[in-house]
Amino acid sequence: MGVEYKDIIKSVSDNQFEILYNIQKLYLNSEDYECDPTYSKGGYYGKGGEFNINPPKHKFDVFPIAEGVIEIEPLGKWPLEINSLKSINIDLPFVCSGSVKAEQLQDPHSCIIVKRFQGYYPIDNLFKSYRHFLYNAFKYLQPGGFCVFKTQETISGRKKYMTPFWSWKMAEELGFYTIDSFILTAKSRLIGAIKKQEHSRCFHSNFLVFQKPDGKATTRQIDYDKLCR
Repeated sequence: MGVEYKDIIKSVSDNQFEILYNIQKLYLNSEDYECDPTYSKGGYYGKGGEFNINPPKHKFDVFPIAEGVIEIEPLGKWPLEINSLKSINIDLPFVCSGSVKAEQLQDPHSCIIVKRFQGYYPIDNLFKSYRHFLYNAFKYLQPGGFCVFKTQETISGRKKYMTPFWSWKMAEELGFYTIDSFILTAKSRLIGAIKKQEHSRCFHSNFLVFQKPDGKATTRQIDYDKLCR
């Protein structure tokens, strides 16, 4: 008996817990994520109702907030054995902004997103960090392991950067296969004061699913250059 329509896993959802739950179901045999090097306060875990996600065994963060989270260096090693993990869940900041001034801290309508989320500056530091975390994910995952990578388009210096597409490209250059993608839609976003809108305001995030090759033949490895000739 096939899968009924109501049970089909869709690529788009307005519930991030549903997306993470469905990735577990599709690729992890419904097992828990083993590691989150961007754990922060653990907002993904221990909640979500019917799509509850259990906390991972290994919890790290550059700026630990929750109890039991191990601090890691921004571009350093993680306290793990190489090729030891089945799955990693990564959610890095997407904000790029300089330091927040004292008067901006006092203004409730100024730098709203920056004050809520950690960020990078300049934009080069964002891409350097993304590459490092993808590199470490590839190093610490065992062959056949999965990396779930959440990202979003970034604006810096009045220019929009297609960060999800860059992340996909970098992951494949490091050796991953890109096997799936999910889109998290938002009904609303934190928006500060805007004098003139120059880009579309992003109301979605991307969950990219990467797999480390296991040496076996796979149809997931695609030679895009060959296809485009």
